[in-house]
Amino acid sequence: MPVRVKLRLRPLIGPKAGRDFEVPALVNSGYEADEPEILLPIRLAEELGLWPPEHLSVTGVHTPVGPGRLYVLGEVLEVQVVAPDRETEPVRAHVLVSEHEREVLMSDHLTSSLRIAIEDPRAGLWRFRDEPPERARPSERPRYY
Repeated sequence: MPVRVKLRLRPLIGPKAGRDFEVPALVNSGYEADEPEILLPIRLAEELGLWPPEHLSVTGVHTPVGPGRLYVLGEVLEVQVVAPDRETEPVRAHVLVSEHEREVLMSDHLTSSLRIAIEDPRAGLWRFRDEPPERARPSERPRYY
């Protein structure tokens, strides 16, 4: 089971700005970014009130299955990790929207900004970086959109 964590998402713009939404997200160390980024399926972007946007740009990407495109919304979301016994400080994240991805994906930069350490990717174990390795936490169940 891959590592998934529960995130609290708070839109900064749109009709649902300021509301909280909790979703599981896949920690994807292969998703490299220069800033904290989160990739949302288009259906979730709609639920968050971020889609369709007033302004967007389109970017081309290379995926394991070939070229594709993502919609870039900008820094329009605050993100926190939520665990039963603690939560992180909010991090502002840049949002990309996919017509094809069915799961929320976290970039390496966002994962690092939220202080997540992957302990065992096969077993789906993770922890906060300030916790000892024996404090490994189990992954969240996936949610597909």
